[in-house]
Amino acid sequence: NSWLLRPLPYPDADRLVMMFESDPKDPDNQFSVRYANFFDWREQATSFDSWIATDFGVANLTGLERPEQVTLANVTPNFFSVVASEPMLGRTFLPEEGGTEDAPVAVMSETLWRNRFGADADIVGNTVTLNDRVYTVVGVMPETFDFILGTVGLWIADDFESGRTDREDHELRPTARLGPGVSLAQARNEMEAITARLEELYPETNTGYRVKMRTLRENFPGPTDRGLVEIMMAVVFLVLLIACVNIASLLMAKTDARQKELAVRVALGAGKGRLVRQLLTESVVLALLAGTLGVVLSFWGVGALIEAVPEQMPGIYMPRLDGPVFMFAIVAVASVLSGVTFGITPAMQAVSGNLRSALVEGSRGGTATRKKKRMRAAFVMAEFAMALTILIGAAVLTDLFDRRLDIDPGFDAENLLTMQLVLPEYKYGDAAEQVLFVDELEGQLEGLPVASGYAVANVLPRTRRLPSTEFTIDGQPVEENKEPETSWLTVNTTYFASMGISLRTGRSFTEADRADAPPVVMVNQRMVERFFDGESPVGRRITIQDESREIVGVVNNIAQTRLAGLEPVFPAVYFPLAQRPVHDMRIVIRTPGDPLQLAGPAQDAVWTVDPDQPIASVQTMDEYIADALAGPTIMSQILFFVGFLALALAAIGIYGVMAYSVSQQTGEIGIRMALGAKPRQVLSRVTRQGATLAGMGLLLGVPGAAAVVLLIAQIMSAAGADGLQVAEVGRVLPLLPVIVVSAILASVGLIACYLPARRATKIDPMVALTAE
Repeated sequence: NSWLLRPLPYPDADRLVMMFESDPKDPDNQFSVRYANFFDWREQATSFDSWIATDFGVANLTGLERPEQVTLANVTPNFFSVVASEPMLGRTFLPEEGGTEDAPVAVMSETLWRNRFGADADIVGNTVTLNDRVYTVVGVMPETFDFILGTVGLWIADDFESGRTDREDHELRPTARLGPGVSLAQARNEMEAITARLEELYPETNTGYRVKMRTLRENFPGPTDRGLVEIMMAVVFLVLLIACVNIASLLMAKTDARQKELAVRVALGAGKGRLVRQLLTESVVLALLAGTLGVVLSFWGVGALIEAVPEQMPGIYMPRLDGPVFMFAIVAVASVLSGVTFGITPAMQAVSGNLRSALVEGSRGGTATRKKKRMRAAFVMAEFAMALTILIGAAVLTDLFDRRLDIDPGFDAENLLTMQLVLPEYKYGDAAEQVLFVDELEGQLEGLPVASGYAVANVLPRTRRLPSTEFTIDGQPVEENKEPETSWLTVNTTYFASMGISLRTGRSFTEADRADAPPVVMVNQRMVERFFDGESPVGRRITIQDESREIVGVVNNIAQTRLAGLEPVFPAVYFPLAQRPVHDMRIVIRTPGDPLQLAGPAQDAVWTVDPDQPIASVQTMDEYIADALAGPTIMSQILFFVGFLALALAAIGIYGVMAYSVSQQTGEIGIRMALGAKPRQVLSRVTRQGATLAGMGLLLGVPGAAAVVLLIAQIMSAAGADGLQVAEVGRVLPLLPVIVVSAILASVGLIACYLPARRATKIDPMVALTAE
């Protein structure tokens, strides 16, 4: 409900459309929009009645007892009016705000206001200093407000006029509201015509780029997350079906025991319709009571889920037990519909045939008995088929996630302390200033008594966003717009040694690789395998980021993204930090003991270099990786629980139905033994019957399992960023999970036949003959 069904909290949210620019080399890939294109779109398009734009970043909040890094959202002044959100304090932006005026304004989030300003009611009208610029706080948004990102600390009014002619930087995320009577298809056609004109006017920057348009609901959640939620819904629905089949089987057994009672009612004048209504009422009451108990238990379950989701989750997607969920659980499906749907068959079965014959003591079944046997057999086969389908699907998904969570990271993650620094451009505007800051920081880190190594890089392993760039191998021609891509990192000279990443060949970076030295790079082993046919590239040159550089070394692969994909890692190029400095950097310090004991001294080292430099995300590497993998970990845990629940329910149901079916044959077993049948012959016959049902049920479940795996493959193929590909899903379905799951289910079925049959064979034949 939170992810797929609940309406977004914006007026006419289904008419809010987000815009992106597609990648000329990969139309399925998308970028943020260039400033100049945004202005052209806004001025030329007639299909929209309002436009907003956002640009996310981070800034240094200073002037408090300690500096802090906060997430910023630069937004057009009409942002809050378009999304119709009111502040809890003060006001939002005025139309004339957001230019280059001397008094810039900001709106603060409730979280930042509470945590850093003590929920000061007088915050409106006061100022905050961001990147050495003073902003006046004009309002505070409620905790429930978020748009696209759920972790924004401050919204800054910005008309983006300074970038009106910029056709290089992809920075903006525009959103537009469709005009009255305009369909999404009409708007898309108009935007495609506009982008074609811009391509003719600006071929150097716009060739091959097209606009991609999606409504907010289509864009959030993304196709991968949406697909995973849909898979989970399908899996849970199958679990519900298994439970309902179990209940239907129990109800059939119960109505069998009530045949004489129902016959008495018919003899006293009750019609079959009245009996069906009575039995349905009983099943619905049971379902309502169970549904109510389930809802009560779900308060605990949803609370645990909320605690487990990542902090970055926008509030609009947080799970809530609201009215629609209650109605769905109690009335729509889980209770009333389940009670009616799976109570109707036992009820109809109970009143079929000649009920009055049940009044005759010792009567044996005729047609009705055969129908009941066929119905019980159908239930058994249905349970086997559904159990196989759900368990294979859960096994495939769990394996996909687990193999990515448990892969060899390629580095030593123990005893590492991590911190994030973002150097403000106003203070560190050129490369020399950034390099000087790192040099001075390294000098301070070297003085820490318990540090045994430190590393500086632009991203950490298992990152959510891995930067990439095009490159060419010098001397090898390549077609235009066909240049290969690689991920890239910029690292200091002690990065590889401190992270425990092994050097395979060549050399590592040294202090000699400064800005005035020949440009060099290092690459990972995957780069060698992909683009150099496995031969050592040391001494060869590549042109990357508009500069030819010599490859001086090759290092082992590491797990670069939070979910490694079909390939264990991506190709990677490493720049020496002195030759490719960055503003956004991660500091990693290796310690001999508990890394958090070094957190205070490490922060002091940073503030010794620059007392106004905020430090964010101070945590161990293990904590960082756990946060990065929180979503996949939760999904894997849920899948494991659901799979275990499905297995348990299927085992209980299969055992119950088959054991009851065998127990109904007590009289038949007595006759066979009275006529000379041996116990082992009776056991063999009954077991064969159960094995036949199990085999037929498992065969019926194979197409369902194949369909589920195909669905998983299609959804995972849309997760190209995480690398979960159709080809790999095809390798995950192998016979092993099918054989294991089938063996477990078949074993349960055979035990369910064997135990009651064995008990029946130990009964004296005369006693068995008089069992009814």
